[in-house]
Amino acid sequence: MDRLRTAYQTMCKTMPGGWPAMAAALGFSKDGLENRVYERKGQAVSVHEAMQMQAFSGSSRFAEAVAAESGGVFVPLPDIGAVDDEEIQRVYMELVDEVGRLAREWREATRDGEVDKQERKRLEAIRDAICAKVTQMNHLTFQVFCRS
Repeated sequence: MDRLRTAYQTMCKTMPGGWPAMAAALGFSKDGLENRVYERKGQAVSVHEAMQMQAFSGSSRFAEAVAAESGGVFVPLPDIGAVDDEEIQRVYMELVDEVGRLAREWREATRDGEVDKQERKRLEAIRDAICAKVTQMNHLTFQVFCRS
């Protein structure tokens, strides 16, 4: 649950005008918003409010936190404009680079028979990047090559 609270705090900080602006946009006082974020006086941020905070802050922090709390990762889909085979090939090559980076990092992390906290963090970040690239590549492929 710390991830959710951190996401709420980050969205409030990154909103132009900070906490007071986020509170006003949601129709709360600053104290009321803080009570929800810090779960004081039996209050909490609802899913609807969290989604609004995410939209107001122009981020995906809430989705990322929910995915992480669920043991997964949030993978944003790319904005599709003019997509062609070259763009798909570019993303594919980025994916290949990430897989190579994973192989190198994995060898280094396991060399001593133990994966420490920092090594684990790096391996997880590469995993997330690979998941994102695979999803992005499929999304682009379907946009270009699917007829229905």
